Amino acid sequence: MELMDVGGGLGIDYDGSRSNYESSMNYTMREYARDVVYNIKTVCQDSGIDVPDIVTESGRAVVAPHSILITEVCDRISKTSVPPKPAPKRKKVNPVLRDLQAILDNEHGSSPLERYHDAQQKKEESNSLFSLGYIDLAERAQVDSLYWAICQQLCDQAKSGVYTPEELENLPQTMAEQYVCNFSIFQSLIDHWACKQLFPIAPLQRLDESPDVDATLVDITCDSEGKVSSFTDVEDIRHTIRLHKLKSKEPYYLGVFLVGAYQDIMGDLHNLFGRVNEVHVFLEDDEEDGFYIEDSIKGFTVNDVIGFTQYDGHILTRRMKKIIDRATKDDQIKPREGTRMLDEYVKLLSGHTYLAH
Repeated sequence: MELMDVGGGLGIDYDGSRSNYESSMNYTMREYARDVVYNIKTVCQDSGIDVPDIVTESGRAVVAPHSILITEVCDRISKTSVPPKPAPKRKKVNPVLRDLQAILDNEHGSSPLERYHDAQQKKEESNSLFSLGYIDLAERAQVDSLYWAICQQLCDQAKSGVYTPEELENLPQTMAEQYVCNFSIFQSLIDHWACKQLFPIAPLQRLDESPDVDATLVDITCDSEGKVSSFTDVEDIRHTIRLHKLKSKEPYYLGVFLVGAYQDIMGDLHNLFGRVNEVHVFLEDDEEDGFYIEDSIKGFTVNDVIGFTQYDGHILTRRMKKIIDRATKDDQIKPREGTRMLDEYVKLLSGHTYLAH
């Protein structure tokens, strides 16, 4: 026997715990290699046969560290971004709104769990009243603002308390902000959606500041499952990640690590976003910064993606020009405006599928 294939199965320490948890490994690469080599050598020597060359197929463990996904946070969604408005004076206030305001002010000195139950009851009551037409859309929005303000208050109180009722334990996850990231889960993190694979995720800047926002991540696709709400922790799973508050006109980038296995090849054209921009980075001690960029690969343009679905950008441009010419002839738009619209359309087709500044 010249070759012996020992297969795959080499683990990856995704969560950094160095444990036997499913997202980690409680052994080193050296320990793995020594055990494989020792056992094969022992059996071969006892059997009096030559030791074969050993082949391993631990694909994920070999290639996972080679790739990092970098995405910019482009917006946030918060349940408490719109604070409740005070009730207008000299106007009759709906009893549901009045009761929710009393719960928020805790006028009756109720316990956290009692306040939570009361707020839930009033919210369900408001849903029924809205369906029957007894409260309007503005009042429904005010109900939501009051309800989420109560929940946020209960979350803040739980952080300093010694005991949290079981029903309130999931409130921090419910109240977590959603950070909207400029990428597609289905294109670049397909394993997370399909196999519930956890990847290490961390901010790439402001590392000298303590993060203070509990958040989940959502992508820019139209799919409700385009989100990351499970994160690595020490021998456990977190359902939020601690990030920094976003600053106006200041970019904020996140890194998703150990994504070098399967993501590129399995990600399809879900939502027609296509391949992201890529750079090949090589570590080199002789370089001033310790690395150099060997190559950069542009991601798909809109033209590229629609071409995969049997649409031709040139034909679409000609059709658009005909529509604009007809609108110009009928005095629906000015000639200069028509020219600008066509230029923007051509620019859109040649642009990147992801959001651009």
